Amino acid sequence: MSGAGAENHTVTGDRGRDNLVAVLPGSGGGRSLAVNAHIDTVAAQDGWQTDPWTAVRTGDRIYGLGTTDMKAAHAATWLAFRALSQAGVQLAGDLHLHSVIGEETMSHELGTTAVLDAGFAPDAALIPEPTSHDDGALQVANTAAGNYLFSMTVRGKSTHWASRNLAIRAGGGGDTVGVNAIDKAVYIYSAMRQLEEQWAFTKRHPQFAPGAFIIHPGVLHADVGFPAAPYFPDRARFDYLLSFPPGDTSEAIRAEVEGHINAAAALDPWLAEHPVEFEWIDTWPPAYTDPQSDFSRAVMAARNDVAAGFGAPAMDAPRPNGAQSDASFYEARGVPAIVCGPGNLQSAHAANEFVDRRLISATARMILRTALGWST
Repeated sequence: MSGAGAENHTVTGDRGRDNLVAVLPGSGGGRSLAVNAHIDTVAAQDGWQTDPWTAVRTGDRIYGLGTTDMKAAHAATWLAFRALSQAGVQLAGDLHLHSVIGEETMSHELGTTAVLDAGFAPDAALIPEPTSHDDGALQVANTAAGNYLFSMTVRGKSTHWASRNLAIRAGGGGDTVGVNAIDKAVYIYSAMRQLEEQWAFTKRHPQFAPGAFIIHPGVLHADVGFPAAPYFPDRARFDYLLSFPPGDTSEAIRAEVEGHINAAAALDPWLAEHPVEFEWIDTWPPAYTDPQSDFSRAVMAARNDVAAGFGAPAMDAPRPNGAQSDASFYEARGVPAIVCGPGNLQSAHAANEFVDRRLISATARMILRTALGWST
């Protein structure tokens, strides 16, 4: 980036892992633009046919961990900076690269938010996360669902398995004998399914298909402290991941879920006295930038100009993104943010991750056109 004429700054994130902020200074009076790309990756999955830690080019594909998500974006940004420098073009506004950590672990406070807190707040942000799919390259996304990762623990009362009839049949001692946490967990699961079905009607957004917002049970574990069928399990834990629309907040979603489950639990004598225990682990707020805003139109125009050069169909309007990104944290500061990048989301987080190198240069052209159209 220094060789491309940029001024480099570091913003310390975590354990000596620095964020890089590279700034190509403008002549003054124009709007600034940041290109945000996270440098961290997920762990290498099993099944790689090449060394995941080495970039390997085969034809037009480059294989390697993070090529799609999202080191290709760094390459495209560097190409854009270098092109401006070599052509002797100075934008009116500053052009930033925010190369950040923490995105893959929902640790925005170590990455993007740390950069913004350090004073590097732009007038708009372009995030080249993977939006190139089989049905169209460089799709433009102005919105994404929020998510919340949480767990629920249901308590039971352990006893010998042969006492089940006394615990659940008429004439037995009921809860005084024992309570199988799995039975109570099934009851709570049914209540959560009921809420999810309600969300098909109550959670709506004009850019998302009906029923898009879900409450996904990913893990269920129950035992008595060790796996043993001859005991009543005295604990059962669900791990859930839910999605919710722009316009809702994480705080409101949390209150709604707890309120629904607690109301259902109040109808069960055991659960009324032994409430469900919630642990709210991580949340990602929704992303939304007005699709008719100046910045949305600038990115759409740049994307369609570039896409025409390689035969991709024009887009009439931005679309929802298939995954969360750091766009949310620019928007939380009032900075419009749009996602558009070279990778394919289906390749991200997978063995043999790859990117089409032709889309790297296409993304560089899209960044250049966006910057030229926005900075004046």
